[in-house]
Amino acid sequence: MPTSLTTKMSLLSEPEVRLVLSSTPGKVTELSSRELRGRIQRARRLMKKYEDLARIQRREALRKRVPTRSRRAEGNANTVRKARYFQQALTRFEKRLAQVERMAARTLTRPPRKVVGARRTRTATPARKTPRASGGRKPVRRVRAAGRTATASVRETRTQRRKGGARKQQGFTAVRRNAHAVARNRRTQARKDQRR
Repeated sequence: MPTSLTTKMSLLSEPEVRLVLSSTPGKVTELSSRELRGRIQRARRLMKKYEDLARIQRREALRKRVPTRSRRAEGNANTVRKARYFQQALTRFEKRLAQVERMAARTLTRPPRKVVGARRTRTATPARKTPRASGGRKPVRRVRAAGRTATASVRETRTQRRKGGARKQQGFTAVRRNAHAVARNRRTQARKDQRR
């Protein structure tokens, strides 16, 4: 028998209601894979909790167990219903997570698209050996470093790219401006300290 939304909401606490409602078809598509994993964990934990509680209540109702509270449980219909709500939410979350992971795997394995027109994009090609210059060294390549043209070997450029760090930060004007202000403040402080 289908349960009305108000009946369902009256059985659950506010955080539980939010969890169940976030599994509805309209809301579940807005969740990221990380959020889905978290909600799967919560839904599974709550489902197990209410299944265990329903089992305890059933044993109490059949007088096979000493009651945990002052009043003996007379039935467990609402607890079973709660466990079912979280089971349904869990299946919806897991189904959506599987879809998201399939889509992510598809985008990773898809070959790069070629752009037709004036600009050409590089497609993934097997690495070719570059002809070595005399003396067994790699040829020197011109690279832009912090606003000026400089020469550097390919190996140095690759290690610098891997590091990221300072060279990358110099490309951002805000970082340069901030570094300038910090240096100026330090010089001012040093002058004040010398006067003491």
